[in-house]
Amino acid sequence: MALFAYRALTAKGERVSGEIEAPDARAAVARLQERGLFPITAEPVAPRATLPIAGGRRLARAVTEATRELATLLGAGQALADALGLLVETTEHRRLRAILAEVRQAVRAGKALSEALSARPEAFPRAYVGLVRAGEAAGNLPDVLRALALQREKSEQLERKLVSAAIYPCVLLLASLAAVAVLLLVVVPRFAPLFAQAGSALPASTRFVLAFADFLGARGDVLALVLAFALFLFLAALRRPAVRAAIDASLLRLPLFGKLTRERASAEAMRGLATLLRGGLDLASALSLVREMITNRAVRAAFDDTVLAVREGRPLWSALARADVLAPLAVRLLRVGEESGRLAAVTEYLAEAFEERVANRLARLVALVEPLLVVISGLLVGGIVVSILAAVIAVNDLAF
Repeated sequence: MALFAYRALTAKGERVSGEIEAPDARAAVARLQERGLFPITAEPVAPRATLPIAGGRRLARAVTEATRELATLLGAGQALADALGLLVETTEHRRLRAILAEVRQAVRAGKALSEALSARPEAFPRAYVGLVRAGEAAGNLPDVLRALALQREKSEQLERKLVSAAIYPCVLLLASLAAVAVLLLVVVPRFAPLFAQAGSALPASTRFVLAFADFLGARGDVLALVLAFALFLFLAALRRPAVRAAIDASLLRLPLFGKLTRERASAEAMRGLATLLRGGLDLASALSLVREMITNRAVRAAFDDTVLAVREGRPLWSALARADVLAPLAVRLLRVGEESGRLAAVTEYLAEAFEERVANRLARLVALVEPLLVVISGLLVGGIVVSILAAVIAVNDLAF
């Protein structure tokens, strides 16, 4: 799948633009026509430079801090070029420092801040630039930057909670696997000579443990290579948009993780929408930028149809209800917000509510997974130990 930037006309003659995934340009045009659009252009989007995951996260956090500082400096009456110069001097992140120096040079040459930022998409995504452009047009850039910094801080806080919740179960799982590996590769082989003469008199569980330990000792390196190759193939498959989209779509349907996935997508969408609406963007433009703030690709794809439906005059809550990718509570309250004319306030409330829900659901999920892993680990280790003890008893019985 490739990403295509398109411009098209609706049945009412309105000009629309956006991005769509398709195997090729012809398929992209066909998909646009299926949506009732009349394509004007559909051009492939050039791949953007990417950073390793860890480096990308550090850069994103540095951008958030710089955004907060820039809002403070501009709010205090500092000129834009001078404020950028102070950021270049004080920013500790080396890569961001070089990027900000380029941005300052472009601003001094007469370019708008949004135009200068758009040249570095690896640090400033399209949603970021779009909100800055709206702030420039409305003349409230410091307020917009403060709202943008808050939105990024909330998103990063939610991501940290997700990562923190996964750390302990992963460590516990690795420790359990390490304990089992030590038993099978070190402890069990030392007992094997004692049981060599017993043969079929040994319990079935002991014979299985001894056979598996022999296999690991003789073919453990091959098994490790096979597992490493399988992991490599899995990670390579995750880099393909079609595979990621299929996995993300399946997460929405899983009984245990489906609610968590929908609530996380709702938190991301509502936080982004609240920030963009507060920044002065109209609903259709805000929705087209919100899709880039959503992690789940299936939800992101559903927002393409939502943007089109809103531009055709359909209510937002109705379009989202038809897409069925967000939490039902979000859709119901969005209807209230639209009908009462308080959509920005409702989206801000929903963002806070779903961020708290995700945190609570993660805590309950970890509380469920931790004892389950402990029980499984105990059964594995205990099963190996009991098998050895049963073999020792069986050998002693044979001796008498």
